[in-house]
Amino acid sequence: MFTRRNSNATKAKSEAKILPITNLEKEPWFIDLLGLSNDELMRVYCTITNDSDFAKNAWYIPLGDDKRCPIMIAKGHRTPVTLKEMAEFEDVARTLEEQYRRFIDAWDYGHITKTDIKKAILTLFQLRSIQIVE
Repeated sequence: MFTRRNSNATKAKSEAKILPITNLEKEPWFIDLLGLSNDELMRVYCTITNDSDFAKNAWYIPLGDDKRCPIMIAKGHRTPVTLKEMAEFEDVARTLEEQYRRFIDAWDYGHITKTDIKKAILTLFQLRSIQIVE
């Protein structure tokens, strides 16, 4: 079970404001999130709650800081260090971009925010009967 400790679980629950599934089902990017496993969703959720930033438009320029979009983080891919790793990163990125196009476009073009992603993940966890305790 995926949980995080916090002294005030009630406060965390009230702040989460889980969206009704009917609102999310209409969003094309949400359909892409449905294909992620619980572990993958948890990686993204933890990145958001740790106040880390995701990269935008960084699929093919992975040098420098952490340049991964939420999907790369979900899939557990690390920022490349060597040229060989960068080539592999770009290949993986192209494949994931095809599989998760709607989500990636919504993120890159600013149609969704980290808050939207967090709420969607919490909704998915609720549907999957996974409780997050902060």
